[in-house]
Amino acid sequence: MAEEAAVRFLVVVPEEKFIAQIRCCADIAQYVAQFIVSKPCESLLAQIEEAAAQTPVAGIVTRGSLARYLYSSKVKLPIFQLEYDLFNIMELLRSYTEKGYRRIALLEIGCGISEMNQTADLWKDEWNARDALCSELDIGEICYTYRKAYDTQGLRESILELKERGIDFVIGDVDPCAIANEYGIPSAVIQIDDNCYRNTIEKALLATSALAMEKSKSAFIEDITNLVPEAIVVIDESGAIMKYNQAAEKLLPAEAACGSISELFGMPKEEILRLPANHVLDIRGKRCVVNLIPVILDGGQRYAVMLNNVTDIEGMELSVRISSKGNNLVAKTRFEDMVYQDEHMAEVVEQAKKYARSSATIMICGATGTGKEVLASSIHNASTRRDGPFVAINCATFTETLIESELFGYEKGAFTGALPGGKKGLFELAHRGTIFLDEVADLPMSVQAKFLRVLQEREIRRIGGDRIIPIDVRIIVATNKSLCQMVESGSFREDLYYRLSVLELVIPSLRDRPKDIIPLFKAFLRENSDKEQRLLYWENDSVFADLLLYDWPGNIRELRNFAERVVLLADSYKLTRELIRSLMQLKHTTGPKKRTFSMPLTNDLKRLESDYISYLLQYFGNDRDKLCRYLNISKTTLWRRLGGGPSPKTPNGGPAPQ
Repeated sequence: MAEEAAVRFLVVVPEEKFIAQIRCCADIAQYVAQFIVSKPCESLLAQIEEAAAQTPVAGIVTRGSLARYLYSSKVKLPIFQLEYDLFNIMELLRSYTEKGYRRIALLEIGCGISEMNQTADLWKDEWNARDALCSELDIGEICYTYRKAYDTQGLRESILELKERGIDFVIGDVDPCAIANEYGIPSAVIQIDDNCYRNTIEKALLATSALAMEKSKSAFIEDITNLVPEAIVVIDESGAIMKYNQAAEKLLPAEAACGSISELFGMPKEEILRLPANHVLDIRGKRCVVNLIPVILDGGQRYAVMLNNVTDIEGMELSVRISSKGNNLVAKTRFEDMVYQDEHMAEVVEQAKKYARSSATIMICGATGTGKEVLASSIHNASTRRDGPFVAINCATFTETLIESELFGYEKGAFTGALPGGKKGLFELAHRGTIFLDEVADLPMSVQAKFLRVLQEREIRRIGGDRIIPIDVRIIVATNKSLCQMVESGSFREDLYYRLSVLELVIPSLRDRPKDIIPLFKAFLRENSDKEQRLLYWENDSVFADLLLYDWPGNIRELRNFAERVVLLADSYKLTRELIRSLMQLKHTTGPKKRTFSMPLTNDLKRLESDYISYLLQYFGNDRDKLCRYLNISKTTLWRRLGGGPSPKTPNGGPAPQ
């Protein structure tokens, strides 16, 4: 046996003297979780239940009437019966033969099949041989008899019969010896020594190991089934659905636990079983490739039904073709790829689908991280320009000089550092396609004027060039700022604003669409699992409940980043609510803190405005440029609202630069 036991058993004996010797055997004691001394009674069951609750145990080691009582009480733990050591029996027979006894009986009490909580097949042979467990051996004037009874009444009848036949000594369990003494027959109890315990525990360890391997194999198969991308449904011979993996959940009806394959497929079971390999069927509104694999499971005929969504297969093929394009000017998402369940978001998507049919300019408004580029990309792929390029640029990441050269291109020698052969601008590259300008509010005023001309004339001129280049592009812009306020403050051209806002879409923040949080998070988990080559699954959506307790100021981008963190920090294939909760608690602790402004109640609005602007100035570290951009006002207006009086003058007497 192993030096250190990971598996332990309860040992149940009728008297303390039966375990005194075992306590001293370290190689046996290490496998004993607890000794219980008791007669067959209800208190024994309570002791076993309490002991099993305190320490994990693999089974119970006992024998005789105690084993029979535990079997009949349907104890849930496996029961391993102590087996006599043949050496002990032979020594007892020799010893009492030498003491003058000539007719010695060896008696046992066993368990009937109705009392056992194992399957009948394991005990079939013993049950069939019940009436045959009787044997005699005559050696000269000495007679040895063996009897095994299955209940107390049968045991008494056997002992009375043996007494009439002249048996003068009984060897056996505690109960047979006690009954023999009642009838005046001397007896000796077969002692259960350390060898008996050692042999029984070794057999119990083998049985426990085999059971653990079966459970591990079953759990492994369940894990693999949940991790594969194919939907798998297991059915029995009648076509009833027995189990299914997570990928199959979206295909199954709500009553899947008691449903049938005929209900799922909408056709008789017999036709389903005759389907050829890789057959395509419409299943609950989705085209799927179906394959049936017959298996023998739990002694019966079963079928594993594998389903692949045709759309997913086509999507993989399409992604391969797209990735082969050298310029990579492609829209990566479609409306079908967007994940949403919220009614407001559904309205936005439906409106966007209608806008996709047109070539008019679209303005998408929404907070940072709400998915404006995803929506723009989907609009492009749903439009008649889907085969053309999709060019995206973030206007906030370029200086005034660079943004102009990027948008309109330049001729060779236009400025120092220009490429020798010149460069096409993004408007040219987007010809016959779509150009997406994110953070359009950050376009410098000089570039806004040129951009307005592109919108009006649909033509551009490169920097340093004199040639007019006509373009055919669909323009989609996005902003997380209020362009109306910027127009009022003079930081955005009014005529450009009205050119851009022909069609408008407003994406709600994630906190305003809570129904989308968990579906989006699951999609991001799968995306990052594929990227990191880490397979993950979870029991049900309740593990993500803590996500709904957070406002997600970073919106979908923050949710995506959090999903990536979860994938990297998960210690096992199975996600738990405890992991999500612990990471969310860290986010609540280390996330951005909301600043607040307060002052006493007042009817002096100018004072209120001045104090609030002073608070913001402190918040921005006295950086007036940042504050002006935040409030969409000029420096002159800021000076005036801070109570600085008339506009400050320059040394030449003119107004200060704004």
